[in-house]
Amino acid sequence: MKGVLEGIRILELGNFISGPYAAVLLSDMGAEVIKVENPKGGDPFRGWDLGGDQPNFWAFNRGKKSVTLNLQTPEGKEIFYGLVKDADVVIENYRPGVTKKLGIDYENLKKINPRIICCSITGTGPTGPYVHRPAYDTVGQGLGGMLSVLMDAKNPRPIGPAYADHLSGLYSALGVLGGLVARAKTGKGQQVDATMAGAVLGFLTAPATETLAHGRPPGPYTRPRQSQTYAFSGADGLPFAIHLSSPQKFWEGLCKSVGHPELIEDPRFNTRPNRRKNYDELSQTFAEFFREKPRAYWLEQLEANDVPHTPVYNLAEVFQDPQIKHMGLEIEIDRKNKPTIKTVKFPVEYSDDQIQHPAAPPELGEHNGEFLKSLGYDEKALAELKENGVI
Repeated sequence: MKGVLEGIRILELGNFISGPYAAVLLSDMGAEVIKVENPKGGDPFRGWDLGGDQPNFWAFNRGKKSVTLNLQTPEGKEIFYGLVKDADVVIENYRPGVTKKLGIDYENLKKINPRIICCSITGTGPTGPYVHRPAYDTVGQGLGGMLSVLMDAKNPRPIGPAYADHLSGLYSALGVLGGLVARAKTGKGQQVDATMAGAVLGFLTAPATETLAHGRPPGPYTRPRQSQTYAFSGADGLPFAIHLSSPQKFWEGLCKSVGHPELIEDPRFNTRPNRRKNYDELSQTFAEFFREKPRAYWLEQLEANDVPHTPVYNLAEVFQDPQIKHMGLEIEIDRKNKPTIKTVKFPVEYSDDQIQHPAAPPELGEHNGEFLKSLGYDEKALAELKENGVI
């Protein structure tokens, strides 16, 4: 078996991150994903600003197949309708109204295939006062509250990865899986809508709920104080982090690790409420201790005293860690006449269904012949379609 979703066919009308990410997650689980791209260059991530073969494209499109279609032509639309007949899911991240304008929205596609599940990913949804606005990742992060818990408002500068894009892709994949389960019961497909702003807010469900309850919105340093999370550097300047959480034994272990067990009963720090209250003072106190010896020494002490800790790795260092290697999270994908791709394995395992290593990301239009011939087009017809800019 190729995965738990073997036998499911997905048509992806996605560019950049959110739509392709939703589809690649489902592909990793065994679904067949046909990426439908514009004949003139395809997904912008194929070239991006640098031109050529790009890791951004590999990451979100491994294991897929590529068909090129100009959906603004009657012939292109007709071919797409033919693909819909045998598909289970359509995923798209166009701006609201585009699929309706093209005649490929759920209301039209369900007439062709009543079992089709259509998933749309937008910034803020198909209706409302912001429906006309363009939306990229930072818009979703700002509107959903993510930037406020990541960014210093006194020195505003967006940081970190594309959270809104990835989270909306993740929630969309969950939405599609739910749609497939519902279809198994009813025999009918349905429309699934996910938004970047909603995905971000859903991810922030605990701080959002607390804000609604008490009216105190968190900032970037609220959770570290609450969860008793600290970051330090050793004498060699290498960073590491500690997460004490609530068990008292971790606080005691930390004090023993630095050779100061007398701090266990220090009235400034002896209880979790006191440690939260005096978070900055505690952090400064222990920072002085940790500057005395290199990180490797402290990691040994923390492990010996069973304190939750981690080195702070950059992404190059991550793949050298022995536990990461043991987990097999780095995989290699062979490509014909091109360098091997190294990327990250799907991070979920099943006891009875092995997740297969994905195939290489497709070349633009690589599978036109395979799928159009299945719809009755011969070589002559394919050549005409290509000449006319349809494929």
